[in-house]
Amino acid sequence: MIGNDIVDLGDPESRAEGRHPRFDGRVFDETERALIGASPQPERTRGFLWAAKESAYKAARKEDPRTVFAPSRFVVELVGDARVSVAVGDHRFHVDLVAGVDHVHAVAWGAGESPDAICTAVAKLPEGATGSDAARWLAIATLSRRLGVAPEDLAIRRDGRIPALWLRGRPSPTDLSLSHHGRFVAFACTLP
Repeated sequence: MIGNDIVDLGDPESRAEGRHPRFDGRVFDETERALIGASPQPERTRGFLWAAKESAYKAARKEDPRTVFAPSRFVVELVGDARVSVAVGDHRFHVDLVAGVDHVHAVAWGAGESPDAICTAVAKLPEGATGSDAARWLAIATLSRRLGVAPEDLAIRRDGRIPALWLRGRPSPTDLSLSHHGRFVAFACTLP
């Protein structure tokens, strides 16, 4: 199972003045707060940690729909420059982190998934579009090219709150995750 999250670092809620003073204490553990405090770019580090937790939550919720997003229970551990792992109880997710100039993107996957089989894209939110619609459009436009099918052959439907990619009127054997925040939309999808 996969999940993804995008954080617009220019969004007012991503900046220190737009955040509740106790936010870090409620969301991050001591080690994570130390990473933020020691970072030369604390807002970017905070965004990465948040996106890692949120993307792991989306993947965990697919494995167990009873999963609750309690950010302090999603513990982030550094693995490399652009990869972390997130522990959620007994489950562990790998998370790749990608930094843009004014956004951060995280893609989480669990055991049995290969990062080589995951297709992702990030785009700016088009003028006048909603985040949900733009994320769906980005996924369909990108995946239709990758799969060699017409965009009309693809649809995104929901199974509860979880988006699913349909191909020619049938569920496809993919796993899809959509996200949007501020000026950005993103998706991640496993390809067969």
